[in-house]
Parts: sequence; structure tokens; C-alpha cells
Amino acid sequence: MLAAASLLYVLWRAWRSARAGRVQAETLVRLRITLARIDAMNDQDFEYALSDLLVRDGWTARRVGQQGDQAADVIGEHHRGGLIVLQAKHTKVGGKVGSHVMHQVKGAAGPVHRVDVAVVVTNGSFTRDAKIWGDRHQVHWVDRDWLRTWARNGTPLHDLLRLPDRPAGRTTRLRKVRPLPADHQPEQGAGHDDGPPGEALAAG
Repeated sequence: MLAAASLLYVLWRAWRSARAGRVQAETLVRLRITLARIDAMNDQDFEYALSDLLVRDGWTARRVGQQGDQAADVIGEHHRGGLIVLQAKHTKVGGKVGSHVMHQVKGAAGPVHRVDVAVVVTNGSFTRDAKIWGDRHQVHWVDRDWLRTWARNGTPLHDLLRLPDRPAGRTTRLRKVRPLPADHQPEQGAGHDDGPPGEALAAG
């Protein structure tokens, strides 16, 4: 009797875990985040949101940002896009990301993280020099307008950046994405952005 009861309990736990995984996957597929919600996030929540958006787009992704992260906040893998690293720069009203950030990401993307694609993402904007340097040295940038297209409108990042297909084979052995927080719910409609872009660059 005890053995049978234990087996039933194990099966129930497995079913519950599988069901939770399906619910999370279905939730992520519908995920939409407005810029107003992104603006209200802190640096860590912004990094987790970017990881969730990658998973929504079909990537395996995890947040790795912490002290000494060497210009990597999120790392992902995709059967089309290869390996990707995202550096998140969450800003307050009007903040701009400078070219020094692009230099850091470029310097770490290949030698340290061994990724195919490097991207800097901000809810603010980039300086002209940062954009030019990034375009010249293959560091993609996603500013406020592109973030709206990705996060709120649902355009996959690899389509937004027009990433080329890359051969499969390498793996980062990424762990499954962590569960969405209770207040991180998908939005069914495109919604409306409220509030202007902000002012000073936070330490993202």
C-alpha cells in the first residue's frame, strides 16, 4: 500500500510539473509588454523581461546578469540565430547609451561568452556614435522604438534584427527559464505607451 501510494504521489507531482510547464509556455507565447511597464521596472526585472521575450520568440534563454557579468545580462540559443548575448541598459527619462557600452559588449561577446550575436537593449536611446560604432563592429542595438516593436508588438528579435541562419551544433546547455513572477502577466492587445522616455541612464 505504501509503495502504491508513493508511486501515485510521484506520478501526481510529475503531472503537476508538466502542466505548470505547459501553462508557462502558453503564457510566454502570448507575452506582450508595453513600454510603460518596462519603464516602471528595475534593472533586474528588465533583464528577466528580456529573457522571457527571447523564450517567447523560441530561444532557450537565461538571465546571467550580476556583479562582474562581463557585459552579459541574458544569454540565449536559437536553432536559427545561434548563440546570443544581451546587455540590458534600463534608463530613466531621456537616458542615452554611449559608445563605451558597445566597446565593452564587443570585447566580451566572442572572447568571453563565445556567442554569434551581441545586442545592447535599452528603453531609452543611443548616442549617434554608439549607433555608428555598433553598426560598424556588428554589435546590434535595440532602442526604445525597436523595443516597442519587439516587446509590445510581438515581432521576434531574430526577425527584427534580420539575423542570418546559423549552423546548429553548438550548445550553451542553458537551464530552463525561471517562472514568470506573479505580477508579470501577458497583455492580449498591443496597448498604448504612456509616459515619455526618461532622463538619466541607470546602472543596468
